[in-house]
Amino acid sequence: MLTLDRQRLLPLWRRVRNLILLVFVTVGILQDNRPGVRLLTGVALAGLGGTLLALRILPPRRHLMAACVTMAAGLWLIAVAGPGIAPIYLILALASCAAVLDLVTTGVLAGIGLLALTVALAARDVPVATIAIWCGITGVVTLLVVLRRQRTAAAEQERLLADEQALAAMLAERARLAREIHDVLAHSLSALSVQLETAAALLERDRTAEAAVLVDRAGTLARDGLTETRRAVSALRGDPLPVPELVGELTRGYGRDLDAPATFTVDGEPRELDAETGLALFRAAQEALSNVRKHAPGSAVETRLAFEPDAVVLRVRNHGPAGPPVTGLSSGYGLIGLRERAELAGGTAQAGPDRDGWLVDVRMPG
Repeated sequence: MLTLDRQRLLPLWRRVRNLILLVFVTVGILQDNRPGVRLLTGVALAGLGGTLLALRILPPRRHLMAACVTMAAGLWLIAVAGPGIAPIYLILALASCAAVLDLVTTGVLAGIGLLALTVALAARDVPVATIAIWCGITGVVTLLVVLRRQRTAAAEQERLLADEQALAAMLAERARLAREIHDVLAHSLSALSVQLETAAALLERDRTAEAAVLVDRAGTLARDGLTETRRAVSALRGDPLPVPELVGELTRGYGRDLDAPATFTVDGEPRELDAETGLALFRAAQEALSNVRKHAPGSAVETRLAFEPDAVVLRVRNHGPAGPPVTGLSSGYGLIGLRERAELAGGTAQAGPDRDGWLVDVRMPG
């Protein structure tokens, strides 16, 4: 809140400061010189132009015109009333241009202004040292305003970049949460659906005992879904997962639920993986087996987890459809999320037809 107030109040203070300085300069010139038409004309033009420049209410082109009028009036006052403090009008005009106009225009105007100021002061027999002081002050003030403007622009760029990075991080976290929700719900709900649809078909044939077994299994799957949810929360917190145990249980669960051949093999020496890699492998196995449940329920499945020296490879292969596909369950985002998750963790994921079935191949560094 304090930063916002400072950002809003600082430009306002600079305008007020410039107006106060303009008033002091104008009053000082009027007090030091006898009033006359030429003097009052110069003071009026310099005061009007300086006020417009201080308020910064003009578009760039008109701001440039006001700056030229103010500088010309300042030079006119030097010629009419002597050097005095009239060069301050030129300083105000050039500083205002440095704060509003582009660098090229400011540079050209500053060069013209310094040359004109030198000539005007020299014409009034002002010592060279005094001319140098006025020109030096004018140049330094203009340069300081340019530097301040560039520093402000750089700070604004950094703020925008930080905002964009924060937005990207937020969107990435949302995508991550969305994948977790999808993976947990898709797996649990697809398994539940298969069990309940089969139970309903059995009930239509008055095979209540077998239907009760499936309903009981559906309850188990629902509880497993809750466990998956807790596991997802744990993974999001960065806790490592026991990948071989989890993938093996997934495979055995598929075989048990669908009474289908399902084998799980581990090659190499298992090692602990970081949370992101472990979660990507676990979700890949979950998504692959969930797809088999949906598209080829009962198909024989081979799951292989290989711990290579610098990578871990997961392959889930099924061998042709053993039953009709279960409709109405696929969201169409499972394989997309699988690839996104693998790529975000530095790995790759491929899925496609393979011999008589379908193969999901995931390779993760680790």
